[in-house]
Amino acid sequence: MSKEKLELEELALKKEQAKEREIELLLLKANESKEESLLFTSDGNIEIRNEIDIILDKPIDNPKEKYDLYYNVVRKLLRKYLPKGKNNEVARKPIYEEINTYLTRGQRKDKRGYRHADSRMAYSVDYKELVNILSEWAANSRNVYGLYDRLRDLNKSKGYGVSDMEK
Repeated sequence: MSKEKLELEELALKKEQAKEREIELLLLKANESKEESLLFTSDGNIEIRNEIDIILDKPIDNPKEKYDLYYNVVRKLLRKYLPKGKNNEVARKPIYEEINTYLTRGQRKDKRGYRHADSRMAYSVDYKELVNILSEWAANSRNVYGLYDRLRDLNKSKGYGVSDMEK
């Protein structure tokens, strides 16, 4: 092997090692803890604040609360007050469609019947609004068409469109 070829290979090896070292340093720097920072309080003191705590100060949805709202409130009210039986399934379907569309923030079923979203994982704010609507309906009129109309109008006002059943 010629001396020039050896020098070129050695230079290429050094460049490769330098590149690997640079990547290693970047990855090590990225791995450094960024969880704590200094914070000046309103009274002028310095406080060490965990950055994750700042993020978590916002309200977080509670899975247990969602489960309870879905099964023990929404589904229970609907099972209790909507018309029962196989003959009334056609009357219940549009109401469930509007409720599930609202809870999934506009995800309607596709042509194959898939929603591609799970209404049980809806935002707690949406659940609470729906529970208020259902509670008011159950306490007052229990008019099935009135409930459907209110849910459909709610979805339209949010920009969620209309179901294929209406088209």
